[in-house]
Amino acid sequence: MNTTDEMTTTTFGAAPGHVSLTRRGRFVLLGIPVLTVVCGLLTAGLFLGISTLNQAQAASHEVSGVQAEEVTVGVGDTLWSLAAQADTEEDIHTTVERIAELNGLESSQLQPGERLYIPAE
Repeated sequence: MNTTDEMTTTTFGAAPGHVSLTRRGRFVLLGIPVLTVVCGLLTAGLFLGISTLNQAQAASHEVSGVQAEEVTVGVGDTLWSLAAQADTEEDIHTTVERIAELNGLESSQLQPGERLYIPAE
């Protein structure tokens, strides 16, 4: 044993001037930001995947199970006038929407000579 009356102090943990983090502290400072980045990347990947599938579906020009006849747009024809002439039992507004969908139209502007598919039942 030590015969002097000096007291010895023992420091546990970090050296003076050094911060020691607990397990919870490391999680808060490192884990949460990493978790946030991972969730953001997963979300971005999900949106990208859905977008790609949607574009692939929109790009396919094959319409299955729809009876349609092909017509050539004349001078002064509109989607509304073509829908009114269509041989369907639907109302004209629904028929206009179906014509736009069948032909991948993004606008209601038609050009004379353009060929469109019109639903027929």
